[in-house]
Formats: sequence, structure tokens, C-alpha cells
Amino acid sequence: MYFEGSWTRKFERAQREEKERRGDRRRGVHYRFAVGFVEEDKPGVIGYKVANAALEALGGNPSLAFVAISKRFADKRSVVLKGITKALGELPLIGGVCGDFVATRDGLHEGGVAVALWSAEGEDLEISSHLVKIVQRDVEEVEGDLKSFLESSSYRYTNVIGTVPFVNYEVGNFVERVFLNLSEYVDLAVIGVLGESKPSPWSIIHGDEFFSNHISLITVKTNTPFGVFFSHGFHPLVPMEITRVEGLKVLEIDGSPAHEVLLDLLVSRGISGKDLKDPIRLKRILTRYQVAVADPAAPGRFKTLVITDIGHEGVLLNSYLNEGDTVWLMEADYLEMAKSTSKGALRALSLMRDSQPAGLLFFEDLVRILALGEKVTSEVDALKKAVPFPFLGISSSQEIVLHPSVYSGLQSGVSVGVLLANAPEHP
Repeated sequence: MYFEGSWTRKFERAQREEKERRGDRRRGVHYRFAVGFVEEDKPGVIGYKVANAALEALGGNPSLAFVAISKRFADKRSVVLKGITKALGELPLIGGVCGDFVATRDGLHEGGVAVALWSAEGEDLEISSHLVKIVQRDVEEVEGDLKSFLESSSYRYTNVIGTVPFVNYEVGNFVERVFLNLSEYVDLAVIGVLGESKPSPWSIIHGDEFFSNHISLITVKTNTPFGVFFSHGFHPLVPMEITRVEGLKVLEIDGSPAHEVLLDLLVSRGISGKDLKDPIRLKRILTRYQVAVADPAAPGRFKTLVITDIGHEGVLLNSYLNEGDTVWLMEADYLEMAKSTSKGALRALSLMRDSQPAGLLFFEDLVRILALGEKVTSEVDALKKAVPFPFLGISSSQEIVLHPSVYSGLQSGVSVGVLLANAPEHP
């Protein structure tokens, strides 16, 4: 079952009335994007305060909102959200409780509360919010609910932004299957799985409430193209063939026990056998390595999987591979990761065509954050140098992205986002 947000907005009439009021039928829409952030304050104050900061920076009427409440305020999240919605009023609003990684143009913050606002006032487009239950449901059921509001559109582009809680290890794969089945109706989708290293009842936001068994979405149907932001930067080390697999566990690589192959490769990278035998140290080491599988339809594109554990029974991944797949073991490269962030932002800009960028909303995978360590600030610095507009980035455990320029589906260990855009103004 699903219910649709009560604020489905079509702006054609508003655009016509605004043009007539100004006596200028040539004037185009003016999009805006702004981010408010407050790191510390009383729960009863911080929500209202951060929302008003975003409104002041926006300088106009918001068309949608994205809210990020760090886990520091998780126990008081309802109080915080109440302050935010009181200041913003009724509009499509999604978000969730996230880890203590919040990136804005002002820098990298450890915790706090952020509100991103985008204005499309006067534009001919359609914005709607949707809440769909996904826990204890079949792919076909969820697909049917989503298809009902995705399949029909008179606009050229259908864009989807969403959040889903990390309730179990299968949730990312489940959402991937749903959206790949619906890819003919979606031009761009960016969905963050909010949570950390282990599943738990993380809360996502829809309107003025929290949910832990649903996916929360905003759809923007428009004639103006948005951009997709994608950053990786891990360095490929060696190709391998998956020769035996069982569910999420790889049992054999190149005909040999998978755990022996991976451990030997890690030793060849200078990691001691003692560290590999320590479960805690092994977890930290694995944040610097990933598995990547190439897109068979487009050389040079790939999607990544996280190695969650290495044991005597096999190598456990966070997503599925097939027997016969050729994969690459990837290693974190700090300089390449920063370069990839800059390139990803510039690539997103290149998709703008005749539209004008407004602001960036992105999800930064926890594995990537851990791999960067203290150098994670280089991500923010790279973005600031690459683009002039505001942005908001929060941590995630997995990411689902659909776009013709990337290997669509479930990604891990990457940074992905949507570059919201406005139509150019004409004199």
C-alpha cells in the first residue's frame, strides 16, 4: 500500500499568472537552492532555527525540502522535525536520520541538523511526494505502487529522489530490483539507504513523520534536465573470475577458495597476517577495498560491492554476483578519490545542456568515508573548487542510482547525488 503526499504541485497556472502580473511573457523561471545548517542547540530550538536559516538563504518560496537529522539528535528527532515543519509549512519533504557526516559548502560537520530547500516557483512542472511500504512485501507489489504514479507524465523528464532505512542486508538489493524494473519510466533516480554498518530501525522522514518500514520519495516531472553526480576513485588492482557463489557469499574465485585468494592479495599489498586474523582490524582494512563489476553494455562503467567479511566459508559481499562474472579488486586511492569528486561534479554539469544548475544533494557511502579517514575533508574541498553552488551531502550505507550515464542499480562505497537545475532566464 502507498499514499501520495497531499502536495502535488503543478506550476503552469502560477507561471502564467506571474508573467501576466509582471507584464512580461518572455520572462523564465528562477530556480533556487539553499542549505541551512546548525550543529548544536536545544532540540526544541534547532529545528526551527535551521529551517529559518535555509529560508533566509533561499530568499523565495520553497518547492521541496530535504531534511537531515544526525544521530546525535535521534532521540529527540520528533521535536526537531516539529520545529522544521512549523517553520516551512506544508510542502513535499523527505529526509531521515543520518550518521555524523554532514557536508555543506561551509565545510564538513560532525553531526547537527541540515535543511536543503529548492524553489521552482512559477515553473511548469509537477512535484509530488510518496510513501511506500517495502518491508514484508514482494517486489511486484512495491513495483505496482510506484508504477501508478511514475508511468504517466506529459513532461520530458521524470526525476526521483528518495531515502530508505537500512533495516536489513537485503533492502538495497530489493529497491534496486524494483527500480530497474521501472527504469523505462524514470530518467534519473538517486536513493540513499540511510544507516551505518549494521541494520537497525533507522528512521526516514516523510512530511512531518518518521517511518522505518518504508521508502520516502519525491518525484519531479519537468522539461528541464537534472544532472547525476557520481564519484568513485578506487584504483583497480587485479581482475578475477567468480567461479562459485551462494547468495551473498563468494565461495570460489578463479577455481580456488575465495577467502584464500582475497587474503593472499591483501598480504601482497603489505597487510600483515596478524592484522587479517583480528576481526576488528580486518573490518577496518576492508573499508579500503571493494569489488567492482563492469557494465556489459558500456565499457568503462561499473558498479561496486562492499566486502563485509572474509571467513573460512567464503567472502561475504553486500550485493549479488553471478558465477562467471569478471570482477576487479579495487583499492582506495585518496588522490584519485578527490579527483573523481571533481570530475563527477563537472560531469553532472555537462548534463545540464540549456538548463542552469541550482544545487547538489548527494549521499556519501560510509565505507568511502571510513576509507578516506581524516582526508574526508578533501571531498568537500574538491566540490567547493569544482562548483559554485550550494550542496548538501549526508552519509549512507548503500546507494541506488538510475541514469543513462552510469551503471544503473545498487552501488556501494561511492558518492552519488542529483544536481537540481533551473531553466535559463531570458531577458
